[in-house]
Amino acid sequence: MTTTPEVTVRIVVADDNSKMLSTLVAVLASEFEVVATANNGRCALEQIQRLQPAVAVLDLNMPELNGIEITRKVRQNGLTSGVVICSVESDPELIAAAQSAGALGYVLKTRLNRDLVTAVKCVARGEAFISNS
Repeated sequence: MTTTPEVTVRIVVADDNSKMLSTLVAVLASEFEVVATANNGRCALEQIQRLQPAVAVLDLNMPELNGIEITRKVRQNGLTSGVVICSVESDPELIAAAQSAGALGYVLKTRLNRDLVTAVKCVARGEAFISNS
């Protein structure tokens, strides 16, 4: 019996807070290949366009472009990267705005350790994941 090796999910991670960016990478690096990081929205969009990762993990509020604006541009440009938005905000209207822009995942930063890996796995399969508030 042969087993097929699991394909490593390639990820771009963006957050304007350097400590949070390090935390996100630390949580994700054990299961996925983090191919790039960014500390603002414009840089994140450039990395997504250049590297075309399976999943982009984006902070909701960043300078230059926020996570929802990046998601909208990713979709407008026909890119297939799945998007997980990370935020401290649990407002249903923000979550709905992220979803309508094209994000499949929305993870509360207070639940990173519990939800982020699961969210990325779901989004990589094309499935939605929203943290419980």
